[in-house]
Amino acid sequence: MAALVLVALFIRLTHEMALHFICNERFEGTWVEVLLRPLVYFVIAMGHWEFFTLGLGAILFFVIGLIDDRFALSAWLKLALQALSAAIMVVGCGAKARAWLACPGAPELMSILWFLAVVNAYNMLDHADGLAGATGLIALLSLAAGLLATRLPYGEPDFGAGIALVTAGALAGFLFFNFPPAKLFMGDAGTMLVGFLLAALTIQAQYYHEGQTPSRLVVLIPLAILAVPLFDMVCVTLSRIRQRQNPFRGDATSHLAHRMLARGWSPRGIVVFAAGASAVTGGASVAMYFLSGPALVLPWLAVAAVLVAMLLVRRPVRPEAAQ
Repeated sequence: MAALVLVALFIRLTHEMALHFICNERFEGTWVEVLLRPLVYFVIAMGHWEFFTLGLGAILFFVIGLIDDRFALSAWLKLALQALSAAIMVVGCGAKARAWLACPGAPELMSILWFLAVVNAYNMLDHADGLAGATGLIALLSLAAGLLATRLPYGEPDFGAGIALVTAGALAGFLFFNFPPAKLFMGDAGTMLVGFLLAALTIQAQYYHEGQTPSRLVVLIPLAILAVPLFDMVCVTLSRIRQRQNPFRGDATSHLAHRMLARGWSPRGIVVFAAGASAVTGGASVAMYFLSGPALVLPWLAVAAVLVAMLLVRRPVRPEAAQ
C-alpha cells in the first residue's frame, strides 16, 4: 500500500510537469516534442484521478479473487477483504454515489454496500460457462450507450463510457473462449474484477443533468442495468435461507443455471437467455434517460417482466415431473 501511495504522488508530480511541457512553446516543432509528446499525453492520462482510483480498485479486487482461487478463502474472510477494499475506494479515494440521502455517512455506507452487492452478484453468477461474461458484456454496453447518448449531443465526452467500452471489448474477446463449451474460465479473480468495474462505473456516473434529463429517477438506472445478476443473488440467498443453509456457502442447486439445467435447458441456451434478459433490462435503462412521467413506467415494466421470467425458469423441478 505504501508503494501505491508513492506511485500516486509520483503521478501527480509528473502530471504537473507534463502540463508545463505541453504549454512550453520553446519545444514546439523540435525533436524533443516529437519524441516526448506521446509519453507526455500518457502521463496526463495517468494523472486523471478517476483513472488512477479505478486502477487501484481493480488491482485490490483482482488480487482478492486471485488469492481466493489459489487458497479457497472462507466466505467471511473474503467478505471482510472485499469490505476493506470497498472502504478504501469510497472513503480513501472518493469513489461514491453522487445522489443519496443527505444524512451524514449515508452516501459512504450505501456506496460500500453497492460495491459488495455487485461484486458478489457477479462472483455468484459465474456458476456456468459464459454466464458472467455475457451478462457483464451487455451491462457494460448498456451503461456506455446511455451515457454517450446523453452526453455526445452536447459535445461532452464521458470517462466512464470510454472505460466501459474498453472493458466490454476485453470481455467480448474473452467470451469467444468462455462460451460453452469453455476453453478459458474467469475464476474469482475475473468475476471480482468485472464486478468491481461495473460497481465503480455505475456508482460514479452522472445520470441526471439539470435542464437536460427529463426525470430525476434516472439515478435508479444502475438497478435496471444490473437487474439480472442482482436478482439472481437475491433469489439464491433467499433459497438457501429458506432451506436453513449457510447463505455464503456455495451449492449446485440454487443458482439460475442449475435450475435451468434441471428443467432441460442446454448450457448455450442458458447463456442466450441470460444475455437476452440483460439486453432487455439494459435497453430499458437507456430508454429511462429520455422518458418522464407515466411513460417512465414502461421500461420498468420491461425490467419486471424479465424478473418474472427468471422466476419462472428458476422453479424447481418436482420429483414426479422429473420421472
